[in-house]
Amino acid sequence: MMKKQMTFKPTVLFILLSSAFSAQALHAETALSEPDADIQLKTVEVKGNKTAAKLGTEKIRRQKLDEYLIQDIHDMVRYDPGISVTEGGRAGSNGFAVRGVDKDRVAVSVDGLAQAESRSSEAFQELFGAYGNFNTNRNAAELENISEVAILKGADSLTAGSGALGGAVLYKTKSPKDYLQDGKNYYIGLKGGYSSKSSQWMSSTTLAGRAGNADGLFVFTRRHGHETRNHGGGADTVLDYTDENSFSYKGVARATPDPQNTASKSTLVKLGYHFTPSNYLSGVYEDYRQDRKTDELSNLFSYISQDKRLRNDVSYRKRTGLQYENHLENGPWDSLKLNADKQQIDMTTMTWDIPLKENIQGRNTEVFFRRRGLYQNLNQFQISAEKHADWHNISWDTSYGAGLSKGKYRNSNLEYFALLFYPDILGSKKDTNEFLVSTENKKQHIYWDNTIRFGDKVKLGLGARYDKVNMNTLESDSLTPNVKRQLVWQNIWDKQASFKAPSYSASLDWNIVPSLTLQSKYSTAFRSPTTDEMWFFFPHRDFYVQPNPDLKDERSKNIELGIDWHGKWGNLKLSGFRTRYKNFIDFVYIGGIQHETLNSNGDIVKESWISPTYQNRNRNNAVVKGLELQGRWDLNSIGLPDGTYTNIAASYIKGSADNDIPLNALQPFNAVWGIGYKHPGNRWGIGTNLSYFARKKAEDTSRAYDKPNEPWPFVKHSRNVFLVDLIGHYQFGKNVSLRSGIFNLFNKKYYTWDTLRSIREFGTVNRVHNQTHGGIERFSAPGRNFNITLEAKF
Repeated sequence: MMKKQMTFKPTVLFILLSSAFSAQALHAETALSEPDADIQLKTVEVKGNKTAAKLGTEKIRRQKLDEYLIQDIHDMVRYDPGISVTEGGRAGSNGFAVRGVDKDRVAVSVDGLAQAESRSSEAFQELFGAYGNFNTNRNAAELENISEVAILKGADSLTAGSGALGGAVLYKTKSPKDYLQDGKNYYIGLKGGYSSKSSQWMSSTTLAGRAGNADGLFVFTRRHGHETRNHGGGADTVLDYTDENSFSYKGVARATPDPQNTASKSTLVKLGYHFTPSNYLSGVYEDYRQDRKTDELSNLFSYISQDKRLRNDVSYRKRTGLQYENHLENGPWDSLKLNADKQQIDMTTMTWDIPLKENIQGRNTEVFFRRRGLYQNLNQFQISAEKHADWHNISWDTSYGAGLSKGKYRNSNLEYFALLFYPDILGSKKDTNEFLVSTENKKQHIYWDNTIRFGDKVKLGLGARYDKVNMNTLESDSLTPNVKRQLVWQNIWDKQASFKAPSYSASLDWNIVPSLTLQSKYSTAFRSPTTDEMWFFFPHRDFYVQPNPDLKDERSKNIELGIDWHGKWGNLKLSGFRTRYKNFIDFVYIGGIQHETLNSNGDIVKESWISPTYQNRNRNNAVVKGLELQGRWDLNSIGLPDGTYTNIAASYIKGSADNDIPLNALQPFNAVWGIGYKHPGNRWGIGTNLSYFARKKAEDTSRAYDKPNEPWPFVKHSRNVFLVDLIGHYQFGKNVSLRSGIFNLFNKKYYTWDTLRSIREFGTVNRVHNQTHGGIERFSAPGRNFNITLEAKF
């Protein structure tokens, strides 16, 4: 009877709290019992002193994600000066910027699965991204599914493979063992929160349980909110100015963000079974969808055509997989993992052009609809193993493995007119012609990484990896007829390309004295060109993009030196780095060219006009140098109460490409200083962080690769700014905690550099008035805002 009562009470609390948080109704029967037999675990000896963390590596664990009220990737890197988020306009963000590179040059993975490419060929961005008809961003991960994030700075293809030129962001999802420890057979976690900067409500439920040799995890999260507010809102800016073509710029000069409704839903399920204490088989299912519905009032064309333009940008990811784990007392490995995964990522944009009320012309009024999608499917198999060995005063940790994957990249287009009042009646034929060549790739890799410790004085790291990437175009009957004809003629139809890349890493840590460590690291990375960079073709007289199937893969080499001072009081690390990029790919204007073309009769003819022509080409090199400072001081070491601390982080970076061309992705100097107190029993805590962002100097920017001496026009809005944030929490008993934070406490108005460099001069979206910069207020960062979460754990 006692056992039934103990099982019933948490269930009642779970139902009550689920209702309070407005989580989705959940009906489940969970059988939880003690393990059938005692499991003899291997004894693990933990040895004591603090050691220096790896150069260029930071891990953000679940506890920190919760403590800092992290709801998205902007929050995740808020206090890390060495990394920022690349803005992607209406549809969200476009990955990360690290050490002078961004987008696809910073690898992103979830449990070892590479996330979608941004299709970031600058040619594609200029033509289609500039009009907002494609969702060209990288997909995001639901952070409530994540147990740990590793941020790697500097070249590191040994860890992350293709794309880790400047670094990598590696997500690891939760598992049942994160919650079922110390003999606990069940876990119930409920969380709800609100973020004022986007009026976002969040609810999340985490359930974990063990029954006999089986265990499982279920995480369900929902979010719904609105557009991210700019500083102070404000009224629209209406300009009387028009250019010589009499185009009104009222739309791009809009001062407030476009109205937007956002919603996301995420499900993570993991189920596993221990056949023996040393053999474990588990399966995973993950499903995530995010919708951003926007009334695009700032769109240039919506004010030229006097139509109302509505958008829905959808990011969808689904993953299924199996993992087998084996542990050996003696053998070629201590642990072995086999992973087989299938991943689907869809990035879609739907557009509706609807006449304004005063322009409706009766029952025959037409609405224009367009849907364009980018689809990336991945099948992947990986094997990895780890082994530890000791010989007298020497210890050796080694990991090795291999992997292979097959990816397919497709796109779609659908557009037509329909009657406004009778949407089933079409006003035109459905156009399904595609703009991009579909492609597939096959990737293989093998690696071996080692860490050798010589007593407590010296730690040596040596690793190598070899990657092979094969890509080819796929035939399609859906391409625009003219584009298809030219592709066949230029021998780009069913084209193949292959890239082979060795990657290396070597590091040496020398403990001069127990509290002082000198560190050094050398590492390399590569990025194979995207399929768009090689084969994107757009034969238009006003903007001609020529493919370049002869592109080389990009390479980077990183050298880093550091000194780490550590002890019971905390730690302080100063490091300097130099990263050299080779074969940098950029979108280059190659001149006005009179092109030959293949007409519909199959004859080669010379066009009668000269087209401004662009092409993706390799630069020779780029160099980035910088200094980073990180430290934490536990102030009880000088007599203050236990739990009092202060921390600091700062980053200074400079660099340029060939002929001293500035790199816009470089962040100006920024630093964070924090001080706070956390009760030793974690009953409550409070902290403040002071952040400083230096302005971006005009001479450190460039307008374009072919206009290196012209600064980025919107850099003049960059200013020095100090921001103050307050964060605190209170624990109610042992089960419920309340966390809250106030950000930009003094309501400073400022523009982040990543936002300013995302503004376009060309196209119809993400723009301001080019001459007057009317509408720049729309891109200001949020003013004073707050975040609050309430969490219960049983």
